[in-house]
Amino acid sequence: MKLKLGFFYYDLLNLYGDSGNVTILSHHLKEQGIDVTVDRLSLNDPKNISSYDWIYMGCGIERNLILALTDLKKYKKEFADAIENGTHILATGNSFELFGKEIRMPNKSYKGLGLLDFSTEYKPRTVHDLLIPYGEHQLVGFENHSGQTVDNKETPFLSDQDRKEGVVKNHFIGTYLVGPLLVRNPFFLKEYLTAILNRKDPDFTVKPMDLELEEAAYASSVNTMTEIRLS
Repeated sequence: MKLKLGFFYYDLLNLYGDSGNVTILSHHLKEQGIDVTVDRLSLNDPKNISSYDWIYMGCGIERNLILALTDLKKYKKEFADAIENGTHILATGNSFELFGKEIRMPNKSYKGLGLLDFSTEYKPRTVHDLLIPYGEHQLVGFENHSGQTVDNKETPFLSDQDRKEGVVKNHFIGTYLVGPLLVRNPFFLKEYLTAILNRKDPDFTVKPMDLELEEAAYASSVNTMTEIRLS
């Protein structure tokens, strides 16, 4: 099996070790015997959206975010088709804001791609570690952003009694969690890798993955963050 991964705006949207999401996913796909190609694409690079099995974007400073938005608008129709057809897309940090209707910054507002039914409004910055329920587990991560999701008609990626976080539609996932998400949450990495492979081949059986170090780091993070919440 061959899989093609696209790391979009690797040089502009890549803070907090976000590139680790691409590194760990491609590594474990290769461990499964998959022939993996990773394209690292920036502004003005041709982008054949439909050729990718997985597309990733990380977070960036606001100036870089708007540069990426200008470039992405050339591919609005292609991204609309990709989301509708179930291409796996992961946008972490503020990059998922690009897919909404509007980004309202303090001094100027920008029209987003309008492919997802939400907007972003910039408010006082949120900076802290985050531990939030996800099914039978908890996702750990770090957030540092001013954008807040408003007027959201999409399904949130994460939700608990205190807050809703991110957006999900088909196989598009947008979340403010950075750190990077797939490295810090090995159970989610396994789930996500399996979903990508089974979309390509529903009969593919995922072999056991060696995630001993990642699981130990995850357990340590959960324990530490639980203690912080209880203190």
